[in-house]
Amino acid sequence: MIRNAWPRTPGGGGAPAATADEEPAVPAAGTADADPAGDGARAAGPAVPVVPLLALLLALLVAATVVLWSTRPEPSTIRTGDYVDALQAARAHVVDLTSFDHVTLDDDIREIEQVATGELGEETVAQLEERRQQILESEAVVSTEVVGAGITRADAGEATALLVIESTQKSNADEQAQLLRYRIEVELTEVDGRWLLSAIRGG
Repeated sequence: MIRNAWPRTPGGGGAPAATADEEPAVPAAGTADADPAGDGARAAGPAVPVVPLLALLLALLVAATVVLWSTRPEPSTIRTGDYVDALQAARAHVVDLTSFDHVTLDDDIREIEQVATGELGEETVAQLEERRQQILESEAVVSTEVVGAGITRADAGEATALLVIESTQKSNADEQAQLLRYRIEVELTEVDGRWLLSAIRGG
């Protein structure tokens, strides 16, 4: 009686055990290790869900908006109309302050007292009074025109303006009038609802 030449596996199965000289078995088609696409391509990684991602971005956007809103600067107390009023006052009052005529000197002084406040008004009137006789004798006339102006600072009750003015000066000592240009900075103070000149400096 001839015995089976195949050695049995330790588990007692009838399948032959692979020896060291044998090549490993090639998986058959249709097994789990086979390429399902048939072209050697690997399947891509898991896709990111679109709806949760959009929800996260929306939440971040809302959070950023809240932070910006909570840290925004306080609104200015100065309205556009305040800038306009201060600028108009600066242009008009500088003309009244720096213009005079020997014929209307008293009226010019009264205008200065209306448009200037504090030491500026007092000193300007004092200088004109001190030179009154000289102004009358020389028949002096000084006419000022504002050729450029702008507000550089303003808050509740105070403002600063830069102006470029042209001053035409006439007297009986010179046959030809002199035209001079100045760049000045003026300070304005609101008094009883009116912008008045409170300081003037040469630029």
